Amino acid sequence: MVVNIYTIIMLFVAFLSLFLGGFLVYATLKILLSFEPLLPLETKSKFEQKGYLIFLMACVALSIRMIVWPWFYFMLQGFVSEIPGAMCMFGVTQILPSTVTFLQIIKPVSFFIMGGWMLCYYVDKSSPTTPLARKNLFFLLIVCGILLADSIADIYYVIRMKPLMSVSCCATFFDVPLRPSAMIPQAIFGKYFQKILFILYYLLNVILIAILLTSISRKWMSFPPKYRMIILYCQGILGIINIPVVIYTFIEDIAPKLMQLPYHHCIYCFMGNGMVPDAPIMLGLFVIGTFAIGWMFLLKLLCKHKAARVITDRLLLKVNNISAFCLLASLIMVTIHLILI
Repeated sequence: MVVNIYTIIMLFVAFLSLFLGGFLVYATLKILLSFEPLLPLETKSKFEQKGYLIFLMACVALSIRMIVWPWFYFMLQGFVSEIPGAMCMFGVTQILPSTVTFLQIIKPVSFFIMGGWMLCYYVDKSSPTTPLARKNLFFLLIVCGILLADSIADIYYVIRMKPLMSVSCCATFFDVPLRPSAMIPQAIFGKYFQKILFILYYLLNVILIAILLTSISRKWMSFPPKYRMIILYCQGILGIINIPVVIYTFIEDIAPKLMQLPYHHCIYCFMGNGMVPDAPIMLGLFVIGTFAIGWMFLLKLLCKHKAARVITDRLLLKVNNISAFCLLASLIMVTIHLILI
């Protein structure tokens, strides 16, 4: 085990999350089993107080847990100097590779699910009759399961992390002609895949931002619900397509250009070597903007209730604004960097 400030904080948060997550599962199951829609006023008041405490504790636990995703990469960067042969975070990922792969998948999933639950809880809390309480409790059980799996994996990784082996440089994976980030788009777009990816990156993001900005306009509210759902589906489909396009474009075209290393395609070097100091902000804004599109779908899917419709619509507009701002800010930052090269 490597002991530094990153691992100490990671272990503290992981054990705290494990304890809170276990308690939340127990408390949520207990309150669900005793849940009755029609209760005497006195009993209902006590029931609401218990539910409020559970939800409040869940918000605190999930807020802390969501910060762990970026902290995980700070921790990996802190391991670079401890591992022989590691030039960036990629070298660190070669030790316990299966665990690192699992963590890099579950952390964005948990961030998205936790953020979605908190938005759904906000809608329910803002409604006078809390019509979504039962649904939020079931959703919380799923969230707690992911939280527990993420916390256990963090503890396992930090304890088992022992830099006893020498690792290879990231160039042996990212800069070879048969790298996956090149072979997959090349098989789809052909020889000039990098230029096509670059065009698609701008085209998809501009269209997506334009649709999001359309949703902010006053005309949007005058559209029939059917057309608003069509636009929401278009946002979702474009958002999903945009994810691999952005990832491959950054690896194959944008990152090498901004690092001024035209033949080096390591996304870990781009995020952590300091040559592009605001690289994590660019990627972070894209992630928040994309997740916000998914959160709008969750709100539409889970907050279908007449008593919560007005609050849901207001929150949808705010989340839509966040998505448009984050995607536009990320695109502008990339564009400014490309112009200044």
